Amino acid sequence: MPVNVFLSSTLRQHIPEYDPARGVLFSVAPGTTVSDLCHRMGIPTEKIKIVMVNGKSASFGDKLCGDERVGLFPPVGGG
Repeated sequence: MPVNVFLSSTLRQHIPEYDPARGVLFSVAPGTTVSDLCHRMGIPTEKIKIVMVNGKSASFGDKLCGDERVGLFPPVGGG
């Protein structure tokens, strides 16, 4: 089943030709964790601060079953 992944700011560099309006679709087997998905995309989890699944806060250990919308956000700096 596919999941639609949306990446914020610096995380976009990990997916060539990433389209922020559409995100990117990945097929996952039921039970795939968010961490597994990140590894498959080539994004180190250390570069991710916030995980959202279907608009709600999630963790790297949360399991996906397909048809989810996953948002990944890096730490934000500023001053």
